[in-house]
Amino acid sequence: MALTRAFAFLATIVCLTLIVSGYVTPASAARIQWFVEVLEDPITKKPKLEARVLTRRGFRVHLMRQRDNSIWAAFRLPRSVRKQLTKKRLPIYWVDDFDPIDLERLKELEVGFKPTLYKLEGKQVDFIVWGAAVPGFIPPVIRQMMLGETLYVKYWTQLGDEELAEISLRRANEAIAQFLKVQPLNKLKDTVQGEATSFENIAKRYSEICEDLRFGIDDRDFTECRDQYVQCSEAPEMNTGSLKVCLNYFPNSGKAPDPTAKTN
Repeated sequence: MALTRAFAFLATIVCLTLIVSGYVTPASAARIQWFVEVLEDPITKKPKLEARVLTRRGFRVHLMRQRDNSIWAAFRLPRSVRKQLTKKRLPIYWVDDFDPIDLERLKELEVGFKPTLYKLEGKQVDFIVWGAAVPGFIPPVIRQMMLGETLYVKYWTQLGDEELAEISLRRANEAIAQFLKVQPLNKLKDTVQGEATSFENIAKRYSEICEDLRFGIDDRDFTECRDQYVQCSEAPEMNTGSLKVCLNYFPNSGKAPDPTAKTN
């Protein structure tokens, strides 16, 4: 009897150790998916939603909305590792085969000594994803996550190591939709660029794409995009079809509009 109790006690210790270290068994790995966490704002005391995921290896990703209505993300290393992120080189992230987003570019947009577009401390980095969350609108990179299969994060540690984290996007569509308070996307019909059929929707979507270029390295991209938008949207007798041609906006082609495209 004493031996049986000893084995039971040892098994309990092993289980607790695995839980604390962030290890997940293969059986539970199949159930790893994105979910929505309901939190309380420490100041307003109002409930707020976050879309989250914890991978089998212990990587964590959160999507959250700030008080200024901007969308931020957080990436955290597993608790079981001793390595920490380096401030000398911010991570790069991307979805499936889409273009990577280098967080180093945020440093070039900062004004002053204290970062306002990202925060890196220890094993976690928080960073801005979208400047303002317009009700009903899903930012392009968020759409990629909702329609994609895998989120990749390349990061560097204080020891100089370059490593890659793979985060499953299983049920990210439903979790992010609930977080943004929109309908889940249809992976068979919806595209990453979204659908724009009416004149107003096309103009609005292209204008939002121009706003996204504010985060680019070259301000001329934003200026040229806006100039093209104003030229096309204010042209007389412009209809839906001619506006698409003028803006070179064809979502079904799988390509983003070219803001520098010239029209006759």
